[in-house]
Amino acid sequence: MATKKTKKEHKYATEEAFESLEQTAQSSENFLEKNAKILAIVFGALILAAVGYFAYLKFYVDPRNEEAQNEIVTADTMFEQDSMQLALNGSPGAYMGYNQILNEYKGTDLAKIAEYKAGIANYQLGNYQEALENFKNFNTSEVALKAVKEGATGDTYVQLGKKDEALAAYEKAIRASDLQVLERIYTKKYAILAHEIGANDKAYGKVKEYLEKYNDAPDNELDRLAALFESAQK
Repeated sequence: MATKKTKKEHKYATEEAFESLEQTAQSSENFLEKNAKILAIVFGALILAAVGYFAYLKFYVDPRNEEAQNEIVTADTMFEQDSMQLALNGSPGAYMGYNQILNEYKGTDLAKIAEYKAGIANYQLGNYQEALENFKNFNTSEVALKAVKEGATGDTYVQLGKKDEALAAYEKAIRASDLQVLERIYTKKYAILAHEIGANDKAYGKVKEYLEKYNDAPDNELDRLAALFESAQK
């Protein structure tokens, strides 16, 4: 009897489940019937948005990137020749500098590159506040370049006398990339600056952290710094 009851209950449960699914399906159909026009409008809007976005990329962004590429060539040549003033401001009527490219081609990939190079140019010219703004505005997903950007930001803060901010930037530079060569550069900068401002424990801790991470690669210079900072703590 118990077995028959269980089967019967199972049958009813199954039937109820199918009835529930059927009711749900009917409700969905009714919803679609009642709101077909609205859904069509929404769906059409999404399609138009997608088409519009790709058209924007193809007919606006891509050509502007090509134009920017043509404009930036001479500025890059000046940059490579250490003519930072000409790279930054260009020559009216002849070619655009990084500042003009930033304004004229805002949002393009080349404008992003121009932002970073403008920061380097401003730094070399002693325009440290302008350089800092350039570095802050520059964004990249490339980890090595992000580390270099943070390191350059730290250098700029040092020139502006903002050493606490510089330490924080060097910390970001160290964390931004797992490339040993970059970690070494910014660990050294961080440690020396920390020692200069009296944060010897931070200086020693940062160098020790690097040496422990790369314990299979002897580093005489950082070993000496670690010994110096350790003795200063005693």
